[in-house]
Order: sequence, then structure tokens, then C-alpha cells
Amino acid sequence: MSNIYDTANQLERDLRELQEFKTVKESFEAIYADETAKALFDEFRTVNIELQQKQFSGQEITEEDIQKAQELGQKVSENEHIKALMEAEQRLNTIMQDINRIITNPLQELYSAK
Repeated sequence: MSNIYDTANQLERDLRELQEFKTVKESFEAIYADETAKALFDEFRTVNIELQQKQFSGQEITEEDIQKAQELGQKVSENEHIKALMEAEQRLNTIMQDINRIITNPLQELYSAK
């Protein structure tokens, strides 16, 4: 029987070799090579973090917050580099969800047993 950590480490190495992962990495590099895209991406991340922090701490998210996020979201969706990253992340996320479903299957079976 193999060591579960060896299996997990091999999975990590295999994930890095996936084309989907490589595409995400290349998309990040393209954003960081473009000053406009990088500034927009950084602003987008900052606004999202601020909104999450407000939500988690129970603070009210104002109409102004929502408007700002929507306007920024529109700008982000129009930037070719950021749009490519988001599409690549979505494809990689699908794989990660599939893997998570597979590795949690024993627990799902256990808890759904009669």
C-alpha cells in the first residue's frame, strides 16, 4: 500500500503539468507584463477582498459598494488578459472540483450508508 502523502504529492506534481494549470500561469504572466491589466487586476482583487471582509464581519454592503464592484467587473471583463485568466481559472477549477469529489467519495459513502 502506498503512502497517502506520496499520492497527494504526486497529484500536486501532476496538477502542475496540466495544460489548464499552465494556461492559468501564462495568463498571470500576461497580466503582470501589462501595467494597465495589472493595475486593474490588483484593484479588482482588493475590492473583492474588502467586500468579503465586510460580509464575514457582518458589515452592511452598501449600494455604493455594489455599484463599484459592478463597474469594476465590467472593466475586468473587457480586459483581454484578465478575461483569459478567468476563463482558464474556470477550466482548472472544474478539474479541482472533480478531484475533490473523487477524494471525498469515501466519506460521502460512509455518511450516506444506512
